[in-house]
Amino acid sequence: MGFPMEATRDKKKISVLAVDDSLVYRNLLRAAFSQDPEIEFLGAAIDGKYALPKIAHLKPDFVVLDVEMPEMNGIETLREIKANYPATNVIMLSSLTMEGAKVTIKAMEMGALDFVSKPDGVSESAERIGEALEQLTAKIKAIYAQNYGKAKNITKIDSIRSIPKSVSRRKYAICVIGISTGGPQALRDLFSRVSSELQGCIVVAQHMPPLFTSYLAENISQVTNLKVKEAEDGEILESGSVYIAPGGKQLQILKSQKGPKANVFDGPLEELCKPSVNILFNSIAENFPKESIGIIMTGMGEDGYIGMKEMKKSGSLLLAQNQESCVVFGMPNRPTKDGLVDEVLDIQGIADKISDSMGRV
Repeated sequence: MGFPMEATRDKKKISVLAVDDSLVYRNLLRAAFSQDPEIEFLGAAIDGKYALPKIAHLKPDFVVLDVEMPEMNGIETLREIKANYPATNVIMLSSLTMEGAKVTIKAMEMGALDFVSKPDGVSESAERIGEALEQLTAKIKAIYAQNYGKAKNITKIDSIRSIPKSVSRRKYAICVIGISTGGPQALRDLFSRVSSELQGCIVVAQHMPPLFTSYLAENISQVTNLKVKEAEDGEILESGSVYIAPGGKQLQILKSQKGPKANVFDGPLEELCKPSVNILFNSIAENFPKESIGIIMTGMGEDGYIGMKEMKKSGSLLLAQNQESCVVFGMPNRPTKDGLVDEVLDIQGIADKISDSMGRV
């Protein structure tokens, strides 16, 4: 799967248009983008009705789009953008509400690349608002670099080494996936391709805040016959099921007499992430040596690298998503370069490997 951005022009700056009905947020976005030397801020619109003519005329690289707006909301606007300006990249601004979470997951299914949680205006601290704006800017730059900039210079590797027959023929009981930016679309695509006849279970750590992961599980379940749900503390993981780590929590998988057991807890931030891929992967390395597959997929940063090193020591099979099919080739980059992974594959290849390694004999 290639990434749907076309390099239509050679520019020194990343052009961004903001769409938000809140004057406070339009001013905050204007201030943040205008101060960044790498970004060309093209202006703001109060809703989709006013944004679409601006997009047609200005042709921005990115549109930062609020989910909830009166005249023409985020979903309606996104639909028009993807129909008429498919090369325009969209990042959603979402409130931390059940409705905001549900609509945001739908938006990513429709083609939005990612989202940033929108602090509750003036009631939030200046520090929290600043963090959200920094996160938004970082995501824009990372996605842009993947397609226009320095990320293109990363050595492309489609296969690291031949997997020993003893490993390739082994059947695995548990598969863990670490993923971030671009994850909802990639997971939906992946599980639409994975066999519904699995002998083991799959656990996913997707970087997301509270509320969002339950809707992510619901969204993925629409494309697979596998059971997909948010993991609950203390539950025994069932064969043929997919578990999503709860947003804003940490997840470990522990051994029990009845089988793999979820341990959900409110632990410290790891790599600034809750859930943390490292914490999940470390628990697999400790409790399920040689029984597990570890997969690192699209995302910013290096969460998962330490966990993959531990899984490597324990004898797990390790896979990475290839650069071409990633929205951001950040999390898979270092494990790939350092030779930790056994294979680098596109989404179809990862699906085939899961199906072959965990399918019924």
